[in-house]
Amino acid sequence: MIGSTAALVDALQVSIRTFGLPVLFGVFVLKGALVGKVFPTSVFLPGYVVGGGLTGREAALVVVVVTIAHVFGQLALYLGISRYGWSVLEDLPYVELERESAQYRRLDGWFERYGGVAIFVTNVVPVSRGVIAVPAALSSYSTCRYALHMSTATLLYHGGYVAVAIAGVAVIG
Repeated sequence: MIGSTAALVDALQVSIRTFGLPVLFGVFVLKGALVGKVFPTSVFLPGYVVGGGLTGREAALVVVVVTIAHVFGQLALYLGISRYGWSVLEDLPYVELERESAQYRRLDGWFERYGGVAIFVTNVVPVSRGVIAVPAALSSYSTCRYALHMSTATLLYHGGYVAVAIAGVAVIG
């Protein structure tokens, strides 16, 4: 029984290492575009690193790859809204943001008041990640500045999740 468990763990790790990163890339592009909110990436990302038995360098590469993927997705959303307006959101599944809602007015107020700081902070806070793209894009905020604040925050966010997972394995193991 123990031998078969070890073989199963080995097979799982091989599968994770073979297929996991391309799958994660796709999931994180969708998440960046607000479509992937149905995927609990806070579970997928550390689970991939821990389940794959990745080294520190491999884990760092994963953080960079999923950050790039998330940035692509969020920039696609931002650029789509910048060009086509609010109608982009109407075609996205799982996006529940109404222009007249208190939630949107609050986001818009944060953005108007804090600009880049609001972009950074909302991309570090798990519940609000990416939604600030809407008021930023509708206000014609600079794409380069938006990308800088968002990508820096996203790198820290993903790096934090992976660091906690690695630290947890080190403490347990």
